[in-house]
Amino acid sequence: MKIKNYKTTLALVALVLSSMQSNATSSISGAGVDLSIPKELAMGIKHQSYDFASIEDGAPEMAMDYTQVKVPLGKFDVMGQILVPSISLERTAFRFQNIAINDQTLYTLKSQFMFIEKQDEKWTRILQVTPSIHSDTKAVDEDAFSLMGLAIWRFQSTDKSAWTMGFGANHLFGEYKPIPLLSYQYQVNDRLQLDVGFPITKAEYRWQSNWTGFASFAPAGGNWRIDSQNNDKVNVAYSSWLASTGVRYQFKPKMWATLALTQSVARKFNLDDSDSSQEVDVDDSGAIMFSIGFHP
Repeated sequence: MKIKNYKTTLALVALVLSSMQSNATSSISGAGVDLSIPKELAMGIKHQSYDFASIEDGAPEMAMDYTQVKVPLGKFDVMGQILVPSISLERTAFRFQNIAINDQTLYTLKSQFMFIEKQDEKWTRILQVTPSIHSDTKAVDEDAFSLMGLAIWRFQSTDKSAWTMGFGANHLFGEYKPIPLLSYQYQVNDRLQLDVGFPITKAEYRWQSNWTGFASFAPAGGNWRIDSQNNDKVNVAYSSWLASTGVRYQFKPKMWATLALTQSVARKFNLDDSDSSQEVDVDDSGAIMFSIGFHP
């Protein structure tokens, strides 16, 4: 899907949303209405489609499609902690034009084990252990496996604010490496929440009981093993940052449909054959994202 005019599309979406809001019959002032901000997708499907963009400002172009299916496997009490296991499958497809590179369809399979322990009234510890496979399904060797995870501590500083700090290891920046995690969350009022930090910053506003709008800035990337044209196993890496604006609609309690328009910036693509690293810059690109599923 090509996004020929990102700004025009965004303006049309804003116009439609404004019309929806003006014609809505529900009132946010109604007693007992839940106006809390939904958390991240815990179960469901997410899809992003990126337009073609120039590689190194030349004729070659690259486009992307990304799909994720995520399923939790229950909630258990283990030694005074809450264990939430889940499994997710991600599909990333790179498509090329005007260049002698084959299209690539890559998969990431994750088994996540999240341990949540409330240590006292203010402190909560969250540990995640995530064994994973990153491959085109043909190149499955020891380099295709990784052990990702994170350790974070959340401090509820006031009734309306909290700090989250810790560290993790993942492939978000195009290679497996540790990253620091730090964020400050502030509940401006009953409907507006700000999260400022690294690697994700987000503002979300729930203007009606079943509608929210949000803006976010976050990294997106990965690293996979593939079989090359010469039957050699090589690495493919991609990294970027996503500036997104979108809306969510709650069609059943805790079940949300999300639509967002995204600008992908600071994009890099790397085909590493172990003899040479061929990292190239990819121009910024518009993208559209849709997801549907359970947000606790």
